Parts: sequence; C-alpha cells; structure tokens
Amino acid sequence: MNDEFAARRVVTEVIGHLERRRIDIAHDERAVRLEVERSLEPLRAAYCETGLPVPYFAALERELRATLPRRWQAAARPFTGLEARGFSWRGGDVVARIVYVFLGLVVGGLCLRAPFIPIWEKWFPFALAVGGWWLPEAQAAWHRRHYARGLGAIVRDFGARQPALEGAVKLADLMGPVSTPPSSSGEPPR
Repeated sequence: MNDEFAARRVVTEVIGHLERRRIDIAHDERAVRLEVERSLEPLRAAYCETGLPVPYFAALERELRATLPRRWQAAARPFTGLEARGFSWRGGDVVARIVYVFLGLVVGGLCLRAPFIPIWEKWFPFALAVGGWWLPEAQAAWHRRHYARGLGAIVRDFGARQPALEGAVKLADLMGPVSTPPSSSGEPPR
C-alpha cells in the first residue's frame, strides 16, 4: 500500500487532529466521533484522487470508527484531568515547591539518622530538597511521557492491522474494470 495512506500514518494524522481539540472534546464521546469523521474527510478525498483501491480505505475507515474513538478517549480523559490540575499538588505553585523542599530536608535528615539506612553523606538532605523544588516538573514530564506512550501504542496497534486491511483489496479491485475490445465488423460482441 502507498505509504501516504498506511494505517500508521492515517491514524497518526487523525490522532493529531483529535489532540488539537483534546481539551474541548475529551469528555464528550459524540464530539470525539464527529472529530474523527471530520479528520477522515480530507484523507478520503486525497485517497480517491490517487485512484487506489476503494476497499482498502473503506476497511481502514471501519477499523478507525470502531476502535479509535474509544481508545483515544480512554487515554485522553485522565490526562486532560491531570493537565487541568497542573499534574501535581496545587499545580506546583511556589507554596507547593517550598513544602516539597522542606519535605526533602526532613526525609533526608531521617535517612541520615536511621541506623538501618546506610546513607552517611551530609549533603543527602540538601540533594532531596533541591530535587523537591523540581518535583512538579518531573511529575508533569512523567505524565506527558506516559500519555505519549499510550498514543504510540494505539498507532502501533493500527500499524499491526495493516496486512489485514490490505487483505480487503481483491485482485479484481487492482485490475480495474475489464473492457472487451471492439470487433472489426462493427457488430457488438456476443
């Protein structure tokens, strides 16, 4: 199949379209399905212009409509909620960061004093305090990466369906309409 219309590429484009509207549509199943249809319209038009077999793109559209909205929404809903809250306690504002710094100092101090934890470096509590200041960024990065991996899994799963989608195309679809040559006598063929 043409790489331009491979399942991975088409799904990536549809997900990209959904991501541009994620905040508005993540919690509305009907809106997600509508946006999937909107994103397929230009792809369908471009596919028809190429003259490639129609059954392939029809099978791809059926597969997309059946599974993509549900899978994308299952990943997008929790991520959108976390993003709205700022990914961490209090959205990682200055007060939250100061609390994280003090917690780092306290936990680091307890680790130095506890006889069963083999840490004797005096700088350890300060390292935890500095890490506490950057904890909100680390949490946001972790959540974004987790979400990106989830979307990547959706794309990989559709890419794995490529052979089945290509199997929807029959030899007759590739050959095009069969016409009979005109007869030399001017009579229609029998």
